[in-house]
Amino acid sequence: MRTIFITSFHGLVSRVLQSGILDFLQEKKDLRIVILVPDFKKDYFLEKFGKRENVIIEGIDDKVLLRRAYIFHKLSFVLLDTKTMRLTRRSFRGYKHSYEIIMAQFIASFFGRWKFVRNIFRKINYYFSGKPVFASYFDKYKPALVFSADIKHVLDTQLVIEAKKRKIFTIGMVRSWDYLTGKGMVRVVPDKMIVHNETIKKEAVKYVDMMEENVFVSGLPHFDPYINEKRKSKEIFFKKIGVNYDKRLLLYFPWGDKFADTDWQFLRMICDAIENGRLPSNLQVLMRMPPGDTVNLEKLKQYKEVVIDSPGVVFGERGRKANEMSYDDLLHLADLLHYSEVVVAPPSTLAIDAAAFDRPVVLMAFDGENKKKYYEGVGHYYDFDHISNLVKIGGQKLARNKKELIDYINDYLKNPSLDKESRKRVVNEQCWKLDGKSSQRVADFILFFLK
Repeated sequence: MRTIFITSFHGLVSRVLQSGILDFLQEKKDLRIVILVPDFKKDYFLEKFGKRENVIIEGIDDKVLLRRAYIFHKLSFVLLDTKTMRLTRRSFRGYKHSYEIIMAQFIASFFGRWKFVRNIFRKINYYFSGKPVFASYFDKYKPALVFSADIKHVLDTQLVIEAKKRKIFTIGMVRSWDYLTGKGMVRVVPDKMIVHNETIKKEAVKYVDMMEENVFVSGLPHFDPYINEKRKSKEIFFKKIGVNYDKRLLLYFPWGDKFADTDWQFLRMICDAIENGRLPSNLQVLMRMPPGDTVNLEKLKQYKEVVIDSPGVVFGERGRKANEMSYDDLLHLADLLHYSEVVVAPPSTLAIDAAAFDRPVVLMAFDGENKKKYYEGVGHYYDFDHISNLVKIGGQKLARNKKELIDYINDYLKNPSLDKESRKRVVNEQCWKLDGKSSQRVADFILFFLK
């Protein structure tokens, strides 16, 4: 029996595995799958995966990593020279002092732009990564292949380094569309990489220094349930989420406290417009909380008509960043998108999810009732590499003030087919193939290298 390691250290990975990858891998009866997870989530993973045949769950405590692993991880952000990183460094989420911005950008543009410098950094990281914290797991299971489902994660990086030192074949996968341009440099290059679309493939060649033939395009595995699973009936689902069956649904995705403090202002604009007749009176609002962030709800208490939907599996007193986005949460999101008539969102990957359901999207491209400078507000987000790629395709409206926000919502409610062809282009370019078979492609690709 051959063994593969699969990582699931980030809260958005397990839903990807459950979307079909594990099912297809398990069709190979002589394969043992060891899923490496955060130690505090081990019981959760045992409940979700532990009853599967030939599947073993191992909990890993991130405290096993030496401090230098986190230093290398932070340095990877300094060495990535993309428009997204340049904007982030100058924004309110970046450096606080001008000299820090100048120094970081100098390092990125002068050193990070060169492939040989990136490779030198990776070699230093490789040889000085510290003690082999995964050695006991390699000795115990003797894996034939390591599949890193989140190739940039600090634990994934350490695991892949150990695999390479043992001459074990490695496959890495990107986690999201902003992964290679906004999450720092990939510190260890896997033998093969799986990406969602052709755009990310080009980024893997440019920023990860992968050979083009070593990058495999699969589509989005966690979109497979959008095609393969049936939606709940509207009556059952609306009763579940606590909204009126006879009213139309506006789905609001908040900025979250990490990015902006204006969600209450946007919801007030929408609710006031419903009340004063600028939006239809049969429109109701549901706000879906971000699975890994918080939203200050204090100022929303006066808007009792706004229904709050909170996805994610919580782990004790740990923050929402530790949440797991479960497969059930994924199906719930699919039902929300299916039954919503218009989506209001920040520049989020959820615009792609909405396009998969042909749902019109209004993007919030202003700072609510505030006047903020470019780097202090949300304006610079729309110039990020991955967001600008989306906006160029079209398929959504960018509301740059309150009037446009309400007008665009009305336009889409009156004519849902507006921008329909552009939404198709979003699906073609961002999803590559929306055919319900991405998980199959990923599993087949992994199994090919076990032959």
